[in-house]
Amino acid sequence: MFRTQAAQGSTARLSRGPRRRAFAAGLSLCLLAACCAPASAAQTRRQSPARQQPAPKDKQARADADGDSVSSLTRVASSLLQSGKLEEAEAIARRAVAVDALDASARVLLGVVLDQRGRAAEAEREYREAIRLRPQSAPAHANLGVLLARGGRRDEAVESFEAALRLAPAHPQAVFNLGALYAARGDYRRAVPLLERAAGVNGAAPAGGGGLGPTPDFGLLLTLVNAYAHEGRAKDAAALAERIEQASGGDPRVLFTLALSLAESHEYARAAQLFERTNAARPGTFEVLYNLGVAYYNLDRFDDARRVLKESAALAPAQAEPLYRLGLVASARGESEEAVRLWRRALELRPQYAEANFMIGEELFRRGAVSSSVQYFERAAELDPSKFVYNLRLGVSHIRAEQYAAARSTLRRALERFPDNVNLNYLIGHAARAEGLYDEAVTAFGRALALEPNNAGALTNLGFIAAQRGQTDEAVRHLRRAIQLDPDSFPAHHDLGRLYIKLQRFADALPLLERGAALNHNDPGIHYQLFTAYTRLRRREDAARELAIFRRFQDERKHAPTPLGSPGAGDSAAAQSADAPAPAPPLPRAVTEAVKTPPPLSD
Repeated sequence: MFRTQAAQGSTARLSRGPRRRAFAAGLSLCLLAACCAPASAAQTRRQSPARQQPAPKDKQARADADGDSVSSLTRVASSLLQSGKLEEAEAIARRAVAVDALDASARVLLGVVLDQRGRAAEAEREYREAIRLRPQSAPAHANLGVLLARGGRRDEAVESFEAALRLAPAHPQAVFNLGALYAARGDYRRAVPLLERAAGVNGAAPAGGGGLGPTPDFGLLLTLVNAYAHEGRAKDAAALAERIEQASGGDPRVLFTLALSLAESHEYARAAQLFERTNAARPGTFEVLYNLGVAYYNLDRFDDARRVLKESAALAPAQAEPLYRLGLVASARGESEEAVRLWRRALELRPQYAEANFMIGEELFRRGAVSSSVQYFERAAELDPSKFVYNLRLGVSHIRAEQYAAARSTLRRALERFPDNVNLNYLIGHAARAEGLYDEAVTAFGRALALEPNNAGALTNLGFIAAQRGQTDEAVRHLRRAIQLDPDSFPAHHDLGRLYIKLQRFADALPLLERGAALNHNDPGIHYQLFTAYTRLRRREDAARELAIFRRFQDERKHAPTPLGSPGAGDSAAAQSADAPAPAPPLPRAVTEAVKTPPPLSD
């Protein structure tokens, strides 16, 4: 929750508590409420001596308020605001506005009072009226920015703070606020220099050298550490983090927030140390134990992770997150059944838990229970369609289950959200090819190739389809290019060798097929193609060997499930000929390998 205590000639910090449930959460956004001083650039930096005097006593304030000048009324209203007497401050501020409705400073002050009283809409009207009356009023822009940021209207807030800094480049509150907002929306390149200015820091070292001062602004410094980490300035982040730790005096709140920032930048070893210190100072705290367990997990300290996550689960039995993380630990230890059990318990506590659904689907997918995994991937994508990996995995599981129409439907929906994604276009083409929808497949593979011109998989598929359509020259060109880009591509070697067999170019086919067999010895089709090539080249012993291998695979697979990209059980030798349609090649590893790092927790 934001708090504001702005008064004329003073500043106050707006803060929101850190999100402490997962490392994926960013640091809290701290905003400074801009002062209500007059709007010139000089006056925002240096105030008149009269404004630096101690606030008058209430009795004197009321006496001053008997005057009718705007300056005396605003001075009294500011003093009352500073004293927390908001109702009286509002009354006096309204008197100031009544005396001179065109005075922008009085409007700004009234806006601050209304903002403090929780009447944001009225406050916004006063700030905007002040800006209309005096567009060059930096305090009006800055205070409006604070209000907008607190209301979640961050893009508008950024515009307000940018306007304030154009008018008063040294405005300290706007400098920090704009830097914090840039950081909050992930624009760390622009955030870092502003935050450094606000903190008086040059890189990891305070300006002028030395320590962080007697009263360091930990909220600002922690935000800067986080921005350094995201900007790839790990050395500066680590050095500033060390200074913060030294200056914190062991304050567990500072240590905990610093640990969160380090963990977010993948400095898990140091984060774990700080969480351990926090735990020693505040034992038995759910947030500390939970995040310590996550740090241990990321350090592959699975026994320690399990121990502290169990402690956190005991402290908060209604929380699903510890069970989810315990499931990750179990999965990492190869305890698949235990992992699924824990994730299902997490779903009992939170049925809308997208991550738990996804990880159950992932575990089942890894076991080979593809059809069973589909419903969990569907649920995850339904709960959070913004996660690309959920949509991708759902499409792949449909393809693996040979549900090609469902796969194309899923992937097209995902493509609306992620229109320039190569993998989605490739998978749509893959599913269309598997159904024999070659026109659709060519379009999809063409889009993938336009996005990634050196995509060997797309070229292989386009080469295969061209061969099927009798477009020999185009097929050879695509397949040769695919092999050039990926010398270890089994499908490209298989398909080009198979095409040469069809063209009776047996000598050209042989090295391609031999290379294909070396890449994937367990594919029956490649051995049948080799049998054909060796036979036509009169290499009888080699032909007999390859035919025997092919028949052995055929016998072994007669009653086995048909894997995608392999000939079906019971296929005859004739079905392996160069004239028979070939099945779709296996999916590329990039879209089928297991997810090693789970997606971040949702809010």
